[in-house]
Amino acid sequence: MKLKKFSFLSLVIALLFMLQACSSSPKEASSEEKGSSNYPERQIEIVVGFGAGGGSDNFARAIAKELKDILGVNINVVNMPGASGINSADHVARQPADGYTIWSATSNHPVNIAAGAEKNDLSKLTAVGRVQNDTMTLQVKNGGKFKDIDDLIAQAKEKPGEITIGGTGSAGFDELVVKQFEKATGTKFNYISFEGSGEMTAALLGGHIDVIAEEPGPSIAQLESGDIKMLIAFTEEKMEGFEDVPTSTEMGIDVTDGQGRGFMVHADTPPEIIEVLENALKEAKDRAGYKEYEKASYLHLRYGWLGADDYNAELENLIDTYGSLLNDMN
Repeated sequence: MKLKKFSFLSLVIALLFMLQACSSSPKEASSEEKGSSNYPERQIEIVVGFGAGGGSDNFARAIAKELKDILGVNINVVNMPGASGINSADHVARQPADGYTIWSATSNHPVNIAAGAEKNDLSKLTAVGRVQNDTMTLQVKNGGKFKDIDDLIAQAKEKPGEITIGGTGSAGFDELVVKQFEKATGTKFNYISFEGSGEMTAALLGGHIDVIAEEPGPSIAQLESGDIKMLIAFTEEKMEGFEDVPTSTEMGIDVTDGQGRGFMVHADTPPEIIEVLENALKEAKDRAGYKEYEKASYLHLRYGWLGADDYNAELENLIDTYGSLLNDMN
């Protein structure tokens, strides 16, 4: 009888030790936690809000090529044009917040939010990083009406609203840059909207408009041939190859907006996934393949990188700036 009691007591003690060992062992990670720590495990989709072959599409594909190698998964670029990027933003905002659907954002995004046309604001989509910050400039036909930027400003003040200036899109990024220039210089131009850069450049060379608001890349052939002259660059520092062109900063004109391009994801995406993407993006922009594309497209003239937090802060600032300008236009 004593032996049986002893055996039973030993069994109870052994069970207690086993239970304690189980409770003190590390907790197995949930499927969600495993997914975050192993990210990425499958194909990632980059959604572009503009058609194939344009600046935004070429940018996304150049970065995707590098990300594929860095992250070790296929990166598929999907074009979803319409409504200045609004359609593509809406698609991304409706996808799972798992980092497998990324939006290729442009400066049209803060414009659309400020205008009240975009419902997917910074509470719905959050930044991964900005890669490009292209330089906006004012360009004129060489040997035409304007000797330099001071001459353009003087004539615009003498004839408010008579000098025509072309840009792509109406009430979009280009027009808002022109409005900032008007506000900073006390001038007034007649803004003419064009569908694309080629049409706008042809109108300038044909004498149908006086000035264009344009980046260096699309008109580089005409700038190099001398058919078109750059009067001012809206930037903080002199641009390589355009050292004789005055910058807005040195002239005391508070306009430095450039067409920014970066990436955003669903706002509920886990921070650790955003960090993986941010680090991969930072590496991708410095790779030789991307640098070659950047230089060939004249996108190397200005440093563009902003990490996730800084890009979000920049977008918030632009939304406020553009909102104020749009109110003045109404």
